[in-house]
Amino acid sequence: MKRLSAKPTVYLIDGSNFSMSGWEKAGGDSPRQLEEDFIGWLEAVARTEALRASCFRVVFDGPCRRTGPAGPSITIYYSDSEPADEMLVERGYFMQSEGVRAVIVTSDNGLRGRAAAEGVKTLTCEAFRAMAAAELRREIR
Repeated sequence: MKRLSAKPTVYLIDGSNFSMSGWEKAGGDSPRQLEEDFIGWLEAVARTEALRASCFRVVFDGPCRRTGPAGPSITIYYSDSEPADEMLVERGYFMQSEGVRAVIVTSDNGLRGRAAAEGVKTLTCEAFRAMAAAELRREIR
């Protein structure tokens, strides 16, 4: 995949994995700050022409906490005591079985393997970030 599809898609994002493992911020930022910065970036991505018809379901590990405002197409969930991976795979499988175009975004190879075994498409965080950044650059032109 070279570009994110303009078709309506539900992106199920492993928020903790995305914000912690690959977010390129200056060192020393707290996990909470990384989550807030990620959500801010995702708000800009969600407003791009190519992704306006899509929605984003971000699942963070752990208890509920304030991560800052999210745009109208972004919903934030917290896994509490359940692993976020379980929520992502279950929702991805359900959406696929209902005919909804869904993609799990994570760089967790174990989660990507489980999703593939259930027939759910995946993208790595790095690939999603690169394609989303390209969409943001297109908007600026």
